[in-house]
Amino acid sequence: MKTRMVTPLVLLAAALGASIVPLACTRHADIRDEPDGSILDRPPTFDAGGIPELDSGLGSDAYPLCNDRPTGECVGSNDFPCAFEDWVVATAEACQEASGCTTNGWLEVRMGPNGCVEMVGMEEPNDAVVACLLAEVGTVKCPCGEGISKYYFGAGNAGPCGSK
Repeated sequence: MKTRMVTPLVLLAAALGASIVPLACTRHADIRDEPDGSILDRPPTFDAGGIPELDSGLGSDAYPLCNDRPTGECVGSNDFPCAFEDWVVATAEACQEASGCTTNGWLEVRMGPNGCVEMVGMEEPNDAVVACLLAEVGTVKCPCGEGISKYYFGAGNAGPCGSK
């Protein structure tokens, strides 16, 4: 008689154990950096129909043909050979500093399918920054395909650097 009662209890315990085990091994990792509602670290959006394109001469004979250019500092790791966005940010920051930190607004750089920059646009063009940017992006190619990178210089930059 005891054997009959033990068998249903054993079966019930086994069924409960089998249904709980998968739940005990569940893991979750949140690897995204979700916005926290703060507006302090986010630049304003540019919504006036796009950033105006500069008459840069990138498509003219003022710069070497794309195939004749050396590879620039836009090379990433083995897994991600194109570091286009990092290169645009580093170049924009270097040009901003070289010009005395007086540039404001948005910068947009468009990479063509051949790995060369096809277009540079600025919301508030600054001749010194434009010359600096073109000296870099107009003379090198990247192991990249088409892409667009935007950079926000800021607002109220009147120079000198570090005065904010």
